[in-house]
Amino acid sequence: MFAKMSQDFKLLINLFLPFFFIHCTMHVYLIYARLLQNYNFSPEATGWILGIYYLAAMLIRPFGGWLLENFGIRRTLVWSGMLNFIGCSLLFFKQSAVPLFIGRALSGASFSVYTTGLFSYQALCVPEKTRGAMLSLLVVGGVLSMTTVTPLGEWFLLISQDTLYLALGPVLSALCCFLGGKVGVAATEDSRGCGEESWGSYSELFSSRAFLFLILTGTLISIVDAITVNISLLATEKGLVASYFLSSIAVAAVVVRLTGSALLNVLPRVALLAPCGVLMACSMILLSLFPSNGVFIVGGVLFGIGIGAGWPMFHALIADLLNPVLRPKGTATALLLYDGGFFITPLIVGYFLPHFGTTWTFIAIGLTTGGALALLGVFYWLPFYRKSLL
Repeated sequence: MFAKMSQDFKLLINLFLPFFFIHCTMHVYLIYARLLQNYNFSPEATGWILGIYYLAAMLIRPFGGWLLENFGIRRTLVWSGMLNFIGCSLLFFKQSAVPLFIGRALSGASFSVYTTGLFSYQALCVPEKTRGAMLSLLVVGGVLSMTTVTPLGEWFLLISQDTLYLALGPVLSALCCFLGGKVGVAATEDSRGCGEESWGSYSELFSSRAFLFLILTGTLISIVDAITVNISLLATEKGLVASYFLSSIAVAAVVVRLTGSALLNVLPRVALLAPCGVLMACSMILLSLFPSNGVFIVGGVLFGIGIGAGWPMFHALIADLLNPVLRPKGTATALLLYDGGFFITPLIVGYFLPHFGTTWTFIAIGLTTGGALALLGVFYWLPFYRKSLL
């Protein structure tokens, strides 16, 4: 028993550390819009510089799955970490939008490949009976970065230390490269060839109706989740501190994942995923209507509860609904569409904000996504769960 616990703990640590630091490379730029405003970029240009990160992440997802199947997880993690380092370093060239655009695109592509590798590794190595708890503990690293590197970055900007802020990304990327080389080799990698047929086809993947509804649900959640990329715009307009909201999200998500990790092994994930997204949308509407630092904290807690439970549920369902041979492609596809929400949302904000204002733009996103997720939950996932009980 103790040997099994030790093996699980080692697997968790080997996944947790790179997961934490790769999300640090993303979350350090949650307040990047503030710096772009200081550079006098237009709202439209800011939207593209922020959004290209997620477009690149979205477009590279299928290629990331191919890399994993043909070159192995460890090698893919190391090279994607190096690419992230290059992309973050380009952000020092702030005189023109072109290097910022290219740097953000490179960073987004590398983040996409890196996280696809980590999630594919856990899908192949973590047993089904502990999948919910392990994923819950693993993705704690994804939100802890919002309580560490995000406030640190915002503090650097508040004291006008732009160079220190921009240096965080390359340093964190170098750590990701090192930790990626420490990830083990999945047994499935050794037992299968590298050809397309040995891993299943996309036609098999998309023949699953439940998987199609899963990626639709995940995409809607990603749209409301992506509003956090622009939260510094609302905070700046109202004279508030964005880190109050972002850190509250992280703290609430960590508490949910640590205290409720065992419950995720037994709770009906298919029935609870959509309500988690609805809670996030309601949080966004709340802080848009009643902006204050106190509401930012309360809204962040509600948002954190939703994403804290919903994110591990979403990834666990990828493995629940698919055969092992389809999981690398399924993981890449699901994350591709999740990235799509993060590309679309900054553009919506960038183009709508000059016409409708920050408040109503945020409210519209919350109402649209929350309503759609409520319909999906009631008319598809709840009947799907009831049917599974029979």
